[in-house]
Amino acid sequence: FVSAVQQSSRTRTRMPLLKIFSTQALRLSADALHPALQKIWDVPADVLKVLVLPAQDMSGSEDLYVDVRAKAKPERTQAVVDKAMVDMKELFRDNGYTANIRVELYEPSLQSALKL
Repeated sequence: FVSAVQQSSRTRTRMPLLKIFSTQALRLSADALHPALQKIWDVPADVLKVLVLPAQDMSGSEDLYVDVRAKAKPERTQAVVDKAMVDMKELFRDNGYTANIRVELYEPSLQSALKL
């Protein structure tokens, strides 16, 4: 007996996961933001995942809280991550939003993902 999980392809995803929280509906969709964010993070289109999530309530005065989780790689130095955060802040500002941005880099060997 082979379970569906065993039959499915197991993959280690390499995506930056970018979650945008807002108490108001955004004027831009995740798909509309995707190309600019893909360029900022210098990743292929199929590697970046952008989620826009409603927040029932949120502390702080900013319009958006942006939570980024990405694989730690040698080329993702502190300077590169800092520039990406500045570039994202400018992207959101250019679209009329203030943003509080947080980036977490994780050790790839600690992550697993399953695609069914």
